[in-house]
Amino acid sequence: MRRLLPLLPALFAGWVFAQGPAMPARDTDELLARAAANSRRMPEAQRLGARVERTRDGRSFALIWQPTTQPASWIVTLHGTGSWAHDEIVQWQPFAQKRQLGIIALQWWFGGGQMAADYYAPPEMRREIETLMAQVDARPENTLLHGFSRGSANLYALAAMDSRTPRPLFRHVVANAGGMAPDFPMNREIENGRFGATPFANTRWWLYCGAGDPNPDRDGCPAMRRSQKWLQDKGAKAELSEDVGGNHGGFHLRGQNVERALDWFVVGR
Repeated sequence: MRRLLPLLPALFAGWVFAQGPAMPARDTDELLARAAANSRRMPEAQRLGARVERTRDGRSFALIWQPTTQPASWIVTLHGTGSWAHDEIVQWQPFAQKRQLGIIALQWWFGGGQMAADYYAPPEMRREIETLMAQVDARPENTLLHGFSRGSANLYALAAMDSRTPRPLFRHVVANAGGMAPDFPMNREIENGRFGATPFANTRWWLYCGAGDPNPDRDGCPAMRRSQKWLQDKGAKAELSEDVGGNHGGFHLRGQNVERALDWFVVGR
């Protein structure tokens, strides 16, 4: 027992470290502190001039970046699994700078855990995005909604729900390596007709997949082909870009994909 006593504080500290990060942050301040400790792109996002905006509910934050002039248009972006808004700012910024676009990156993960409750649900995302867009005068006609991986998988429910609000926010959507999951509760509601027969009638979609994606039936080209057809069957104009040299993160890693998506956005505004 005496030999174990000196080890107890270290063991307890290790247990707290192991358990703590698995739990979601309790509020914005705790989440920002967790981001400072874990987001490797935070220093770069700060250097680029991204500013922090607290969410209405006090649970999270968003990052806003804009060029020196008033942006011509805006990108609203949702990060992937267990990621940070800083990643989206850093990856989008060179392309946004070139085209004088602003970026709104919502931190929709609470910094711990991977259950549904550890992320904003689509109604909560929309509430926060609506406030952020109003702050910067981003309008549906000049805003591109983007999601990567898990962020992309949530776009289908987010856009369907948005289409049935008095003032829809989203017309142009880029789904990046994240297919429509039929077992997601809100997607089942879409399928069952809760949002009407054609909930995507007034939306345009540009879907990306990489041929080297390690999860082809969830995020890769088979998944995105199915998602394209599903969207079209429900009223969307949807096109798919298949990158034979790309992987799961190939949209941003191979810049020609971003340029093609932004060309598509500009032409369709």
